[in-house]
Amino acid sequence: MSSPQPPRIGPVVRSIVDTAAAAVIDTKPAALRDEPDAVHQHRTAVRRLRSVLAGFSPLLDEPSADRLRVMYGEWGTQLGIVRDAEVRAAVAATALQERGVTDESAIWRRLVDEERGEYSRLHARLIDLAAGPRIVEADDLLRGFARDPDVLEGDRKAKKQLRRVLAREVERVDGARRRMDGTDNSFHDVRKAGRRLRYVAEAMTEAAPTILPDAITELAVAGEVVHDVLGDHRDLVIFADRIDRVRSLAARAIEPVQLYDDLARDARADAGTRLDGLDAALDGITDAWKRVRSA
Repeated sequence: MSSPQPPRIGPVVRSIVDTAAAAVIDTKPAALRDEPDAVHQHRTAVRRLRSVLAGFSPLLDEPSADRLRVMYGEWGTQLGIVRDAEVRAAVAATALQERGVTDESAIWRRLVDEERGEYSRLHARLIDLAAGPRIVEADDLLRGFARDPDVLEGDRKAKKQLRRVLAREVERVDGARRRMDGTDNSFHDVRKAGRRLRYVAEAMTEAAPTILPDAITELAVAGEVVHDVLGDHRDLVIFADRIDRVRSLAARAIEPVQLYDDLARDARADAGTRLDGLDAALDGITDAWKRVRSA
């Protein structure tokens, strides 16, 4: 009796692309209806799709893949603008509630209510953009592409090709780490690299759970930790910067500003604390990758 043939890369990549595409299509209606956390979920699905298309690009012989990355990059930017307003309002509300500030105060109005109003305005704009020809074209292209993406030499052994994809993503994180110089832009590059590693590794475990070692799950988790550490840092820095801007408006209106100063100081201190765990998080990627390679 002949032994079973090892899994081939073609079906694995097609499954990964189909799953990522379906998530984008499926999460979009709820996001446009503004259901709880739906914008965040749809934005995450778009990020996963773009990460998959980028991570597996050497295996995809499709000009449409690059076009989709660009088109959904544009859509993802618009989702990010909306989501950032939602996050700023939530962070401000939490910070004020922790200090016993009520929703009837001037500072609550400026930091929370006005931001929620901005979110509503931006979400209405998002609905208009979703009905436009650019996004309609992107969704149609995605559906067609996901039905049967052309995988280069799809009969090659899946395990070797998946390891190569992971190796490129780990090196991308390492490169961003080496370039890290304390600037927001360098942190942003590390965060994006960690996020893409996470989504690519997760996609592999979902599509081919028996091909790669269990340590790939650790690799995905390590990428998530890096993304979360730097994401929290970014949110706090943005919050502190916004407090500074709103403080100027409050001062001109002859409103008390001490709480603004306290909030900004605490946000920046908290942001710095988040960075304390960055090196350990990045080391976690290195350690997990060693276990994947040795398995």
